[in-house]
Amino acid sequence: MFKKISLIFNTVRHLKSQQVFYQLYYRLKPNKTLDNYAPNVSGDIGVSFLNFKHKYSAAESTNSAGTFNFLNLQKDFCSDINWNYQVFGKLWNYNLQYFNFLHQDNLPDETKIAYLIDIKSWLTDDRLKLEPYPVSLRVMNIIRYLSNKKEDDTGIIQDTYSQLTYLNSRIEYHLMGNHVLENAFALLMGGCFFKNKNWEQKAKQILYKELNEQILDDGGHFELSPMYHQIILFRLLELIDYYKNVDDHDIEFLAFAQQQAIKMIGWLNHISFKNGDVPHFNDSTDGITYRTKQLMLFADELGLKDTNSHSFNGSGYKKFSNSKYECVADVGKIGPSYQPGHSHADALSFVLYANDIPLIVDVGTSTYQIGERRNIERATCAHNTVVVEGENQSEVWGGFRVARRAKTEIISETAAELTARHDGYKRNFGVIHQRSFVFKDESIVIEDKIEGDNTASAKLYLHFHPDRLVTINSDNLIIIDNIAVINFSAPVKLELKKYQYVVGFNLYKEADCIIAGFDKNLGLVIKFL
Repeated sequence: MFKKISLIFNTVRHLKSQQVFYQLYYRLKPNKTLDNYAPNVSGDIGVSFLNFKHKYSAAESTNSAGTFNFLNLQKDFCSDINWNYQVFGKLWNYNLQYFNFLHQDNLPDETKIAYLIDIKSWLTDDRLKLEPYPVSLRVMNIIRYLSNKKEDDTGIIQDTYSQLTYLNSRIEYHLMGNHVLENAFALLMGGCFFKNKNWEQKAKQILYKELNEQILDDGGHFELSPMYHQIILFRLLELIDYYKNVDDHDIEFLAFAQQQAIKMIGWLNHISFKNGDVPHFNDSTDGITYRTKQLMLFADELGLKDTNSHSFNGSGYKKFSNSKYECVADVGKIGPSYQPGHSHADALSFVLYANDIPLIVDVGTSTYQIGERRNIERATCAHNTVVVEGENQSEVWGGFRVARRAKTEIISETAAELTARHDGYKRNFGVIHQRSFVFKDESIVIEDKIEGDNTASAKLYLHFHPDRLVTINSDNLIIIDNIAVINFSAPVKLELKKYQYVVGFNLYKEADCIIAGFDKNLGLVIKFL
């Protein structure tokens, strides 16, 4: 009981007062059905179709027979679609509600319209509750679809207006982070589509404030997930794509959006590996959004290029590379403090590629469902760092909660060396974990130190990509295919075990993990062949 109280207290104390207020306000405010937000006008609602220059085609996720496949899980509804289907979890249901399949080329328009009419009936008779996040993504997909088709279906246009009226009253100030950005992107698009200056102005105010805060000085998104960075960058590029073609558009705001996009482009280019992959730090996986190369092509279409040199300090991700290898180290903090829902206990972890192929990787993210698998993927032991006494550095819990957090600081940094430490184990064990990297032409030297007067059992975890063949010889030399070898500065007990590497949501491949036990110091050298 005391532990649960401690978790809640150490989570809630980081919240903004605005979040607490809106948590209470939205709980007390009745959640009405869609009809309550219907436009109070006679006749048709005037719209201005938006001009999207970028061609967007969605991956196949449904068909006319009512079969849907999201997050690698398939459901056949036949002709009676349950828009509130929760068996596969909330995120699967959200994907069902997003209506991204409106941009699926091989789905007939009559099916798309029928689905829109059907979900409207669910939102009207309260079988499906209105929620700001899926409403935001759905209305953006609907507006893009209607604009591209020049479709003036009065019923769908009125339903879209009603959903935006609801959204305008339910901005997710209780959650903040990327949710508020998606709300604002939707409200801006809706304001331009319906020529509603109040929505447009409100959206711009939110985006000025939130993008200035959420896009860090190095261009990274402050939730520190490369996947969510890609998602938000796509939204920003989409905004620029249509907004510059809106009559009487705000030139100053457009310039602001372009400036933020350029910063994000620079960070993503820096953090991405040469083959286009991104490290799966925090909540990140493949198959959810545009990959880096696709985003760069989109940015090129818009004439956006990053020409600045960046220090890449704000996000805490450091990249070191040469002709042999690319290594990204995480020496950042849990962030942001008031919305760490997508954070993992992964301080001082790293991801390593050699010759454009992955060697050492993060386990990845396969689910948002509260439970054992979610706990494992957020735990310290799912990352390439050190676990002390079997505990996490930061208290990740409840699916999207973080209580007490490890504080990370950089001790020294040069072009070829990096030393950082965190205090995540000090509260329970009285020790500090310090890690040093030395990046050489043909090798990487890593040294881990457990500093403090107390004796604590430590284990280093290294997770290898499932395509890599990993063996340990009699001299405790770790051999990774014919690509690299890892040896240790002193005798160490090594354990080779299997783990489930995340290929995508709900999709796994078996791979090898090395666990090295030690007490105070552990040094290793990764030598590239």
